Amino acid sequence: MPIRRHLYPENWDEISLSVREKAGWCCEWCHAKNKTVIQRKPVRTMPDWVEVLFVLETTGAYESTEKMIWKRLKFHGLTRIILTTAHLDRDPGNNEMDNLAALCQRCHLRYDIYQHLRARKYGRANSEQPKLF
Repeated sequence: MPIRRHLYPENWDEISLSVREKAGWCCEWCHAKNKTVIQRKPVRTMPDWVEVLFVLETTGAYESTEKMIWKRLKFHGLTRIILTTAHLDRDPGNNEMDNLAALCQRCHLRYDIYQHLRARKYGRANSEQPKLF
């Protein structure tokens, strides 16, 4: 889900940067490093990914994954890690450091899956917070 800037403080970029730096530029849950190219393993073992530096092309030559574009990575079943900052209580107004975690895109999306499904089913306006009464 794209970030809705109006819900975040003006200094969100600095807050997010400090969270990712504190985590050592690695996902706090799966430990994948930011900007590395990985292939996810089909089994649930930790780590559930392996770093890929080169791929064998159909020409028989090896090509570095370092500057490969997304479509080419996807063709080979690979992805580049993009580290994000997640609100653990899902409240973008609560920016306490113990409420924030540096997560890769997969871990972040898995954490917010029910919020995304609710937004898709009921529309974004009804997905912000569940109504209790």
